Amino acid sequence: MRRKLPITVGLAGALALTLVACGSSSSGGSPGSTATTGPKLTGEPVKVMVITALSGPSEAFSEIPPAVKAAATAINKAGGIKGRPVEVTACDDQFDPNKAADCANQAVTGKYLFVTGTSANGDRYMPILEKAKIPVVGAIPNSASELKSPYSYPFISGVIEVAGGGTACGKLGKKTPGVAVVDLAAGRNSASLVTLGLKPFNLPAPKSVFIPPTATDFTTYAANLSGTDCIDMVLGGGGFERLAQALRQSGNNAIMAYGSSQASQKRIDRLGAAANGTVFISQNAAVSDTSIPAVKKFHDEAVASGAPETELSDQGLIMWATTHLVAELAAKLTTIDGESLAQALNTAGDIDYPPLAKVNFAKPVQVISPDNRIFSTDVQFSEVKDGKRVPLFDNQWINVLNPS
Repeated sequence: MRRKLPITVGLAGALALTLVACGSSSSGGSPGSTATTGPKLTGEPVKVMVITALSGPSEAFSEIPPAVKAAATAINKAGGIKGRPVEVTACDDQFDPNKAADCANQAVTGKYLFVTGTSANGDRYMPILEKAKIPVVGAIPNSASELKSPYSYPFISGVIEVAGGGTACGKLGKKTPGVAVVDLAAGRNSASLVTLGLKPFNLPAPKSVFIPPTATDFTTYAANLSGTDCIDMVLGGGGFERLAQALRQSGNNAIMAYGSSQASQKRIDRLGAAANGTVFISQNAAVSDTSIPAVKKFHDEAVASGAPETELSDQGLIMWATTHLVAELAAKLTTIDGESLAQALNTAGDIDYPPLAKVNFAKPVQVISPDNRIFSTDVQFSEVKDGKRVPLFDNQWINVLNPS
């Protein structure tokens, strides 16, 4: 039987959230709090850390901390976790592995309950957190360490998003696939994953183009993708936008498959007509689908916390829901610490917690190795039409390893 952990709705009351904006090279930052009326929260804060790039050579993931903050604010308004306030720290790794390690060490020293976020530096921070028994929950794994550590609890996987791009190409009847990949170690390793989605359709290996994270002129890279009719984009959000514009300006109207984690209406609006023909691959409910109660709740909580609605993204939605889920689990713990939380996740059974993917953290799905931390291979697709994201393939869940 699937264990259903329904997401809390109708949260009311008020109180304080401390959002600490810190650089990973330091041990702290300037705390700021929001406080209104409501139940008085006492005791030591329950600490949550977001490790992500908020500055550096590529586009920052600035929408993630406000999403986690919105969840924590709502949790605190409802009484916190056993009366204790939730405190969120946003630690900027600046795309620098050493700074990511500094963030992890700060989480260890501060006795954080869990870490979330998205980073290219999981191989640096994950071993530090694992040793300290601090779980990484709801993060998007981009490293070998995150795909193997028993303290890694992802609801989605970049592996499946990339493979899903190949699935999209096949289901749409395309014949000449390509892949555009950020020229970093994690990106280069991802290029071959497209073939997982192409293989069931007997499609050839994709034409691969590697793009430096500091690139600003994408004309040459777009030209190198000429002749392709479907391109899997394994790039940061800014790189995706610049390549999309360059492709359309060159006359290439290929389908552009892109993992939905960075999808937002603001990004679609910036691209304008160039966004048409984009297919998003998602392992969770789309942030644009407010007919789903949990997604609507995310919009309400985020906007109430001051986040612009057009900037809400799928990855923000995931980490918002993760924070709510962890709060519900933590409220049942005798001791609220990372090791106890990890044990609760390991023994939770089937977790059905909309809008997150359905997972069982005791039952990984073998995709690239027997012990990989991948728990779902199902995806949904949406496409951009006339500037809006709409469902594709009747919004069905499709297994990228067996899409028939």
